[in-house]
Amino acid sequence: MMKNYFTQFIKGIFSYKEAMVFLFNNKLLYFLIFPILFNFFLSSLVFYFLEMGSDYLHDRLLFLINSMLGTVVLNGGVISKVISISLWIFSKIFFLFLFLIFSGYITIIILSPIFTFLSEKIASIKTGHNYSFKLLQFFKDVFRAGVIAIRNIFIQFILMLLFLLLGFVPLIGWTISIFGNAIVTSYFYGFSFMDFSNERNKRSIKESVNFIRKNGGIAIGIGLMFYCCLLIPLVGSFLASLLSIISLTAATLSVEEMNINSTDLQSS
Repeated sequence: MMKNYFTQFIKGIFSYKEAMVFLFNNKLLYFLIFPILFNFFLSSLVFYFLEMGSDYLHDRLLFLINSMLGTVVLNGGVISKVISISLWIFSKIFFLFLFLIFSGYITIIILSPIFTFLSEKIASIKTGHNYSFKLLQFFKDVFRAGVIAIRNIFIQFILMLLFLLLGFVPLIGWTISIFGNAIVTSYFYGFSFMDFSNERNKRSIKESVNFIRKNGGIAIGIGLMFYCCLLIPLVGSFLASLLSIISLTAATLSVEEMNINSTDLQSS
């Protein structure tokens, strides 16, 4: 089982090379324009929510501390200023941390209309089957992408908390926590990219979950490249949004190849 997952993982990593060649040969690199436009929107959105959210958290925490210790002690004194500045720094770091965790899903959700269209176009070229555009189905696909992303965020957040608790165990706990978080995050990012193809192939969410579990190594390999890009300081989210086009292409080509191999096995 582990050997099979490792083989899939390597295949998922190398699928990026195939994806880049595919995009170049089929003149689809213009899709990279959409993440660039998206980043202008995202940077404004992040700045707004970072400021608003962190300021609100700072005010609430300061009010709570004042209520517990007494405004007479804190109001206008040195202690009050130290606590206020500390809470301000904590609030900024906290919301920045949340953004780093979930920025990949923000990219997937907002760019899901582009991913849906691109995945369909890639599959059409790969299989030779022409998919007729249906507006209602298109919106259903986009809605499902959002549902999958929210589902994955929820599960990942719970697992992340468990790994965080495990991280209090010295050495072994730290190692398991760090690698566990990386694997889980990569898996769910890869899951989100692969599900665009599963939706097009009429797999229910439950069927998609089972399909991706069987091919979890590929999901981790595809998601890991995207996740590592997010970790690059300062420019990570920008580069990851560009890479998302390649990630989606790699996922689509991988799923379509698995579908073709499955069909060949059934017919033989």
